[in-house]
Amino acid sequence: MAETFETEFRSRNLIVEVRNAARDTAPPPHDLLVVCFAVHACNASVPILKWVENLSEADRIPAAVFSVSGGGEITPNLACRLGVKRKLKKKNYHVFYEDMIVMPSNWIVGTKPVLIDRLLEVLPVKVSCFVDDLLAGKSRLTRPGLGNRILSLLGRLEPAGARRFGKRIRVNASCTGCGLCARECPVGNISMNEGCPVFSGSCILCLKCLYGCPVHALEPGTAKFIVIPGGYDFNRMLAANGEPADIDIPEETKGFLWLGVRRYLDD
Repeated sequence: MAETFETEFRSRNLIVEVRNAARDTAPPPHDLLVVCFAVHACNASVPILKWVENLSEADRIPAAVFSVSGGGEITPNLACRLGVKRKLKKKNYHVFYEDMIVMPSNWIVGTKPVLIDRLLEVLPVKVSCFVDDLLAGKSRLTRPGLGNRILSLLGRLEPAGARRFGKRIRVNASCTGCGLCARECPVGNISMNEGCPVFSGSCILCLKCLYGCPVHALEPGTAKFIVIPGGYDFNRMLAANGEPADIDIPEETKGFLWLGVRRYLDD
């Protein structure tokens, strides 16, 4: 996601630096800050919130916030950017733009292959439009209702559940001790002990280790329903994305579950 923004900004001959909120420090001096994050339980994840908290005081530097979800801009995600916006404003950033980007879901219900292809197809088009808006100074801010604000508040209980989930991940006999899960964990929650992964209490429920294990050696010890059967491999999705095909979007997005995706693709 961040790489797509980087490409669009660079195509306009602008200097861009991408920072990883889970691993990198605050950015160097800048004229515009764009914060992108995957939605976790109607909110930004803990690393994103901590990264914003550690930003230096700004002098009304413009900032934009983009959330990413598999469901789109619908309840319960309408207030998911509030926490980040509030923290940016406390740092004296001028938050003037926000929006939702829809990407293939890695949570509970997987996105249909035909919709995955279409979402990947429209991503650079969407981001190009966003970048044009940002450079033109166009303002776009939303006002979530009370119900979604309450859902966002309730979602703040998720980090505690995520820590418990991470501690209960099981390692089966397929494990080769390659250490990929430990190297790729964005928050350093996994260490290796005599060739076996050991899970600590700082999991953020990104599921990267479960989906990324090359021999499928990791299994959830609880809340198994959140893991998509068959896994989630974004690089494979990108590689498989071929020529655009005509699809019946209303037919493929029937039902409330896909309402946000339908609106996003229809826009």
